[in-house]
Amino acid sequence: MDDTLHLGLLGPVRARRGTAELDLGSPKQRLLLAALVLADGRALGRDQLIDVLWAEDPPETARNVLRTYASRLRAVLGREALVSAGSGYRLAPVQTDLAEFDRLVEAGRPAEALALWRGEALAGLPGPYASAQRDALEQRRLAVLERRLAADLEAGLEVTGELSALVAAHPLRESVRGLLMRALYRGGRQSEAVGVFTEARRLLDEELGVAPSAELADVYQQVITGSLPPSGTAGPAPAQLPGDIPDFTGREEAVRAVEDLLRTGMVAVSGLGGVGKTALAVHVAHRVKERYPGGQLHVDLRGAGADPADPALVLERFLDALGATRVPPDQEGRAALLRTLTADRRVLFLLDNAASAAQVRPLLPSGAGNGVMVTSRARLSDLIGARHVDLDVLTEREAAALFTAVARVPDSPAVARVTAACGFLPLAVRVAGARLAARPRWSVEDLLARLSARRLGELRVGDLGVEASFALSYDQLDAELARGFRRLAVPDSAELTVELAAAVLGRDAREAERTCEELVDLSLLESAAAGRYRYHDLLRDFALARTSEAERRAALATVQAGWLAAVTGAAERAMTDPAARDLLLEEASCLAAMDRRHRGAPDPEPSVGSTLVVARALALVGALDPPPADPFSPADPRIVYARGLLALGLSEAGAHEVVHGKAALESALAALGR
Repeated sequence: MDDTLHLGLLGPVRARRGTAELDLGSPKQRLLLAALVLADGRALGRDQLIDVLWAEDPPETARNVLRTYASRLRAVLGREALVSAGSGYRLAPVQTDLAEFDRLVEAGRPAEALALWRGEALAGLPGPYASAQRDALEQRRLAVLERRLAADLEAGLEVTGELSALVAAHPLRESVRGLLMRALYRGGRQSEAVGVFTEARRLLDEELGVAPSAELADVYQQVITGSLPPSGTAGPAPAQLPGDIPDFTGREEAVRAVEDLLRTGMVAVSGLGGVGKTALAVHVAHRVKERYPGGQLHVDLRGAGADPADPALVLERFLDALGATRVPPDQEGRAALLRTLTADRRVLFLLDNAASAAQVRPLLPSGAGNGVMVTSRARLSDLIGARHVDLDVLTEREAAALFTAVARVPDSPAVARVTAACGFLPLAVRVAGARLAARPRWSVEDLLARLSARRLGELRVGDLGVEASFALSYDQLDAELARGFRRLAVPDSAELTVELAAAVLGRDAREAERTCEELVDLSLLESAAAGRYRYHDLLRDFALARTSEAERRAALATVQAGWLAAVTGAAERAMTDPAARDLLLEEASCLAAMDRRHRGAPDPEPSVGSTLVVARALALVGALDPPPADPFSPADPRIVYARGLLALGLSEAGAHEVVHGKAALESALAALGR
């Protein structure tokens, strides 16, 4: 049996437990309950409650009467419902029609919310507090009623009679007059629509001494210039969203973040090509579209390509979808009309693949009830009012789930290796899964072998391709930034410091950092921390594939020259300077890791100054007898590489008296066949 306690304020104050109506007693006792409900769980002190019940004229027995009211309410509602708090009381969490009203409004269901009202809110309750709260609740009801009438009007329903009655009840409420003018005009009653405005202008001047608002004046201009559809129906609300992704996987945190930020008006999602910005935005749009009864507008702004969409042409499409019969010839006029048409609507805008904030700004609506999602490879930091979401690659679990869904194979260790080879990039994972699904005779291991041989070349199916996606961004770079993008990929380093970037680019640290930050803004480089950068694995492959041998050698030469200078100086000080020894040990560890990673790869020419050649040389140097006065402990596992660095440094410094070190280096290079 349902014994849940329900309280109602949207009409006469009432309470019921399950289906049984409860007797709440006198009007003042009901007023006490209403005040506690409106406090929304907060405690109200004794003096506050006395002011609610009797305003400025409380009886001498007010405190005793208040306790009596509270005791009687406890007897009806249950002792647990009304909690003593200090000198006053608070209401325990309970179901109310007001909370349900707010929930339905937030869910975009205004008609159901309005159906909860049973007449005038707080009906029959005495005093100035009840009167003020009643007026506030009525304003909330009217705002939702206007929203419902606006949606009905856009859906082509007949609302003229209801709006006329509302104007008669609230003659100074301009927003209602604006809706009535639209309804009359769309019903072919232009002169009556003009009359509604004329009457508003007269009343506002006589009653308040003010002119009509800019919003009402805009509606008037639309009426007299023919900007509103003249037919009796506004036509169906636009529904332009692309279909949702049937196998959309993961991204729970990002979906929640975008949905929440969308409530503020505008959210901008950015990330590298193929990271799934459009898929996320479309998925979220389908989840929230019920909030926007005015419809959904979508456009691909082609910002990643060489021919971005012209905002003026996009505006023409949007205005046509919204029912405008006269489209201004210029972009500024079209943008102004879009703002006018969306002032009283709730429309969702999905502006996909934007090139810049300048391209987006003319396409923005004006009404607070509208929602805007923008996706872009560049972070649109200059898009005022936008809340930003930077989208990263999938987690290992999400990538495996996406691959198995697309490829229709079970999860396995080989699947984990495939998704890792794809860098967990959604586009790459989807393409890899689609390739396997299209080749039923292939195993996951077969696909993995092909990816190991040539990743970018294999990550292409139909018109989907990771390399083609990256090329859209790369082709938009100017010559200097494209050079930086290529050269920064040359060093075989997990992270790039500003100093290393400066060496590779042949620029000072400030210019190098500026180049790195520009690439980060374009999602072509990641910022691991302040002053530290890294490539996504597939983007590094893409950059290196576009780097000529001469450019690669030049970049390596500048890096190696600086590296050798640092190592040489440290080697010269290693006998007496602990910091220099620490530097050599750190570099030795890096080279050891590099040697293990590239073991079996062909050796580049030593003249290029490749760190790979140095690593191989040091491995052989370390196999020889140690030089005299070796400063390092033989127990250190990195001694082999550190000793080689010392020999190399002393040799490069021209310290020929350390014959053993120079001979060791020459022997090492000779052993490499160089």
